[in-house]
Amino acid sequence: MEAIQEFLNNILPLVRLAAIFLGAYAVLLWAASVLWAYRDIRRRTEDVSVQVLAVGIVLLLPFLGIPLHLILRPPQTLAEKYERTLEEEFLRRDLEERFVCPECQRPIEPDFILCPHCHTQLRRHCEACRKVIDLTWRICPYCGHRQAGHVPTVRADGYSVAPPVEVRQS
Repeated sequence: MEAIQEFLNNILPLVRLAAIFLGAYAVLLWAASVLWAYRDIRRRTEDVSVQVLAVGIVLLLPFLGIPLHLILRPPQTLAEKYERTLEEEFLRRDLEERFVCPECQRPIEPDFILCPHCHTQLRRHCEACRKVIDLTWRICPYCGHRQAGHVPTVRADGYSVAPPVEVRQS
């Protein structure tokens, strides 16, 4: 019996030392989880009250706060939201039909006669009916009047616009 008592007396300081190390490790792990939660929530929201709430949950509920934080946190970081917004804007711009000046590549409205930025002539008035027509048209589609000058233009993508095929009336 004395041997068991002596063994326990010898091992008890080792158990205490292991418990101190495990306790210190648990405290460090808890502090690291609070720091991680703070950094994570700052990347996910700019709302200070949500940040305080998230860090408070992890701070006050050691080891139970992290799963709660993972469940309750916003699904995307601010950077991911910004990238998604940029991607949506880019896709929306691709879907919309854009008109650009063939000279300066700035956006223009489809019915502009001159580019407001570089003053390039984009369209002209029909000599007879004064409706706006394309520079490449030789005949006004509104009144049928033959236009005097034919000015070839260049599209925004750099390709020249071929003159329209002349239709012979019989």
